[in-house]
Amino acid sequence: MPKEREDVEATLEQGTTPDASQQKRKWRSIDRIAGTTLAAEVLMSFIWAILWVHECRFEHQLQVYFASVLIILTGGYLTLIFCPIFKKDDDPRWFHARILSSGIVGGSYAFLLPAVMGLEEGSVTSGGAAALRQAILLATGGLIGLIALGETRRKNDNDREAAESLQKHQQDTLNQQKKQFEEQLEKQQKQFEANAFKERKAERRERYTKAIEQLGDEKSSVRMGGVYTLVGLVDEWLEEESINKYEDRLKEGQVIINNLCAYIRSPFTLASHYDELSEDSPTASYKDREQEFYTGKAILDSEADVRLGIIKEIHDRLQGPEENTPGTWSDFEYDFSGSTFFYPVDLINSYYKKSVNFCGSRYYKEVNFSGSTYEKDVIFSTSDRRSTYQDVADFHESTYQGRADFSDSTYEGEAIFRGSTYQDVADFAGSTYQDWVDFAGSTYTKSAIFSTSERHSTYKKVDFAGSTYHGRVDFAGSTYQYVTFSTSTISDRQSIYQDVVNFSGSTYEDNAIFIGSTYAKDVTFSTSDYQKVVNFSESIYYGRADFSGSTHQNETYFKESIFYRETYFGKDGEINSFSRFTDYAPQFYDGIHHKKTLFGSHNNNFTVDTNKGNPIILDSESLLPLDCDFLTPEQQDCLVREFQDMEKINNDLLEVKEPREKVELSKRLRSLNKNLHKQRKKFTKE
Repeated sequence: MPKEREDVEATLEQGTTPDASQQKRKWRSIDRIAGTTLAAEVLMSFIWAILWVHECRFEHQLQVYFASVLIILTGGYLTLIFCPIFKKDDDPRWFHARILSSGIVGGSYAFLLPAVMGLEEGSVTSGGAAALRQAILLATGGLIGLIALGETRRKNDNDREAAESLQKHQQDTLNQQKKQFEEQLEKQQKQFEANAFKERKAERRERYTKAIEQLGDEKSSVRMGGVYTLVGLVDEWLEEESINKYEDRLKEGQVIINNLCAYIRSPFTLASHYDELSEDSPTASYKDREQEFYTGKAILDSEADVRLGIIKEIHDRLQGPEENTPGTWSDFEYDFSGSTFFYPVDLINSYYKKSVNFCGSRYYKEVNFSGSTYEKDVIFSTSDRRSTYQDVADFHESTYQGRADFSDSTYEGEAIFRGSTYQDVADFAGSTYQDWVDFAGSTYTKSAIFSTSERHSTYKKVDFAGSTYHGRVDFAGSTYQYVTFSTSTISDRQSIYQDVVNFSGSTYEDNAIFIGSTYAKDVTFSTSDYQKVVNFSESIYYGRADFSGSTHQNETYFKESIFYRETYFGKDGEINSFSRFTDYAPQFYDGIHHKKTLFGSHNNNFTVDTNKGNPIILDSESLLPLDCDFLTPEQQDCLVREFQDMEKINNDLLEVKEPREKVELSKRLRSLNKNLHKQRKKFTKE
């Protein structure tokens, strides 16, 4: 029974109607209560009769019997009323049962209770049994009235709930119908969009085919029309909402980008005659073919306009709304390898998120790649596919997050790389610079290769001053007419080398300036040829410094420098041959400003070739260059601390990914370097 009651209670609380079996069980329970009450009364009567037959006389037997009957009736009534199984019953028969049971119990109390209490009969006004009986009947009538009132309230509540339930059902039906309608509408809309997309796709394919045909037309205006059609198709594919995945949109656009790049790469016969056709009047081979000259010039110019149009449209979409932000076409790959640019190339402030290839190209006019950002590898030239720049080539203040390959390039005009940042390997080896080239103020996070013993680079005039190298640097085998690697600390153009540096096997045809450099690791200048003045002054060498096997044909300065570890001009260096100072002895002491050079190691080799040159004059006691001295322990400790701090910042810089953090760390590194050179000035002063 308890389990059944719980189920009924749960069902009633949920506002549902019990099933027929539950109703039968409930009315069976009511019958049991009524039957139990009646049986108890019959039993009491039977017991009382037996006692009476056996002449058992008890005082007030009738009162006891009546009291027992009232107790039994009360118990049955309370059970019927308050038992949980019957609470919240909506069956109308339950109302009738309560009315009938209340009348029976109330009537029984009205007629039996006065007898139980032994009250005397009398009028209502005089009190006694009549008055009590009247009161009980009135109370019973009031109770029945309350039950009737509660039933009325219940019916009203049920009617309201029924109305609300009907309303809810109607609303649910409407919502369901609405949902079904919306689903059907959405399905139809998707089908419509799918059909519309198929139509757009077919129409784009048709336009694409026609545009490709236009690119092969003889008229430049028709070719330009084909270019604009292809450009518009790329924009449409990128904005196509029917293609959920952005990568799928890129695939569609990449096909067209490949066609545009292929057109740029395509050979143009008259381009080989650019030098002649770029003149205002016929020269050379066109001198006697005036009409052919002007016709060829017009054809070349019109083709240049078409290709310029492609470059411009690409360039406009490689720039975001803000500086150094991606454009709508930045996610594409670009392959311009093997191109002949007989027109100026303007790709300033471009942002590339994928790889870019310009190798094996020839640039007849100026080219501007400055202010650009490359997230992946970029190839401008390789040993197999070399690029040639006949005019100005501008790459300054660019950021290379991937590998940057400029190797084996030829620059006939100025080349500008200053202020650039290379976060991966930067390769410039095997290149030829026939005019001024500017690498000043650049930052190299990993290896920087400017020349090697196998791939020599040649420079006319070059400036590397103010650069920071966090990884290995290779300048080996280079040839310079004039070069500046670093300048005085006053101008804030000193260079910092945080790893091993190799300048060996190089030739300096004119002055070479290394003033104010900082070398945190070993540096090698061995087997080099210095034909004019070379200045190593005001520098700090924290690692080994190897100058062995070199020839100095003019003045050489090491004044006001610090060599913390071993320094070699002869044997025990990387090259077991002596350096030679042919015309002038090297200077380690500044007599005018009374500045000396300091050494931290006792294991140096200052032996040079004196047969064909000048010696390094040494102090007989210290065995150091004359007027020079050793670092004191306090000075050595100071240098160690400074370089440890610089190394920590350098390691942190190699680990961080956030560009802003890299910039802040670079600023801190250069600040430490400034402080280091302030200490150097203080230490080297007599």
